[in-house]
Amino acid sequence: MEHTVEYPLITVITVVLEAKADLEKTIRSVAEQDYDKIEYLVIDGGSTDGSVDVIQQYPSIVSKWLSEKDDGIYTAMNKGVKMASGEWVCFLNAGDVFVNRLIISKIANKVRQLPAQPAVIYGNILVRKSTGGFVERIAKPPCNSHRMYFCHQSAFVKLDLLCRFPFDEKYRLSADLKFFKQCRKDNREFVKLDFPVIIYDISGLSNTNRERGLRENISVVKEMDNGLEKYKFFLRLYFVIYWRRLLLKHKSK
Repeated sequence: MEHTVEYPLITVITVVLEAKADLEKTIRSVAEQDYDKIEYLVIDGGSTDGSVDVIQQYPSIVSKWLSEKDDGIYTAMNKGVKMASGEWVCFLNAGDVFVNRLIISKIANKVRQLPAQPAVIYGNILVRKSTGGFVERIAKPPCNSHRMYFCHQSAFVKLDLLCRFPFDEKYRLSADLKFFKQCRKDNREFVKLDFPVIIYDISGLSNTNRERGLRENISVVKEMDNGLEKYKFFLRLYFVIYWRRLLLKHKSK
C-alpha cells in the first residue's frame, strides 16, 4: 500500500542585501507557484537600494519579513529559521527562481509518496549559459564529501533539523557544508531527486569568493571528519586551490 502524508506547509526563505531587481524576480517566482501551502519569508540585511519597497509591494505573497543589519548570510538564514513554521524549509536566495510554477507541488507530492520521511530532499539545478539557454548541473547521490555535492537552494530540509543544527556563523561561506555533514553524522536520511528544482544565479557570494570558500571547506573538514577520509578530502581541496591558481596565472599572461 502506498504510504502518504498530508500536504505539508513549506517555508521558502529569501535572504537579500542590496539586490532590488534580483529580489523582485525571486518573489515573483514564489508568487507563481500553484501550491497553496507556502509560507514565504524575506530576510533583508538592511538594504538601502529600495529592496524593502519591493517587499512591501507583495503583502499577499510575503508572509513575514525583516530588514536589519546582520553579520552575514548565515546569520540571516538562522533568523529566517527562527521565524519559520513550515514542516519543510527551502532557501531561495535573491536572484534564484524555481524552474517552473509546478515545482513545489511536485516536491510536495514526492514527499507524500515516499515510504519513509527523509530529513533532506534535493535536486538538480539549471544554470544559464552565456550563449543562451541552460545547462543542467546534476547533483550527486547522498555521500560525505569535501564540498557541497548539490546546490543548497535546490534542497528542502525539515525545520526541526535546522533548529537542532543552526548554521555555524563563524563560517562565512561554508556553514551549509558543515550543516549537511552534521545531518549525516546524525544519521538523517537524504533523498536525491532526478529533476532540476531551481535556476541558479551564478553571481552569488560563494561563486565570487571561490578560493576563500575552498579554504573554509578545509576548516569544516578539519572540524567534522576523521581518519583517512579527512586526509583524502584535504588532498582534494588543496589540489583544487593549487590548480585554480595555475589557471589564473596562465590567464593573466
